[in-house]
Amino acid sequence: MKTLLFFDVDGTLFDNDKQKVSEKTINAIKQLKADDRYVIGLATGRSMDQLDAIASIKDLFEIKILINGAVAYYHNEFIYGKPMDKKDCEAVLKYANRINTGIGFIGKNGHAISLLDHVVSDSLKDYQMSIPPIDPLYYLNEDIYQIWVFSNDKTTIQSFKDKFPNLKLFPWHKDGADLVHKDVSKGEAIKHIKETLQLEKVIAFGDGENDVEMIEVADIGVAMGNSRSVALKSKATFVTNHVGEEGLYNAIIKLNLL
Repeated sequence: MKTLLFFDVDGTLFDNDKQKVSEKTINAIKQLKADDRYVIGLATGRSMDQLDAIASIKDLFEIKILINGAVAYYHNEFIYGKPMDKKDCEAVLKYANRINTGIGFIGKNGHAISLLDHVVSDSLKDYQMSIPPIDPLYYLNEDIYQIWVFSNDKTTIQSFKDKFPNLKLFPWHKDGADLVHKDVSKGEAIKHIKETLQLEKVIAFGDGENDVEMIEVADIGVAMGNSRSVALKSKATFVTNHVGEEGLYNAIIKLNLL
């Protein structure tokens, strides 16, 4: 029976401070891909066109759970999706405009931002993403699977969580947060994929609050040492080193996967 291996991107595969994937991590992923004991997948908050940060290895992953679990692909074919209600999109836009905060609408095949200021541009730069088109009404003609909130103020981020309790909010490492349908999570997407592929064992690696449910459904869950999520670390099978100290590679070796 093959084992499903799921990897978060930011703070797990990708070192956001050093703005790169380490050579040890790249080589480990290549070896895991070549090993017929495993099916390897991504589980990230990024969308398909935001994976340039891991360009050297992104095509190695057979499964891509994207947008925090709102969509999933198998061999780049769309197999699962849970879009947001357009009324929720409109309400978030109205609130963001009222408090002068930029947001982004994320569709399956593209995305757009409501405005461009220094907070938006700095945040996109941190995640090695190009500036999207400015189109605050993008949600009207596209299914939206996630909304970005751009802010370096924790009180502002919390206000979106309080204002929209029917949505789920995942804070970023800095400068923002994701809003998704209340039933969306990486864990729910993994359950769907396990059933679809009729596989049983899952090992997951992550560092963020959006990885908690993924760790919960995994047979073995590894939290990165750089994680700031108390919940993630408490639920993980073990905590590995910081991403900048080869935490992912060391976890792979500790688990005897190679």
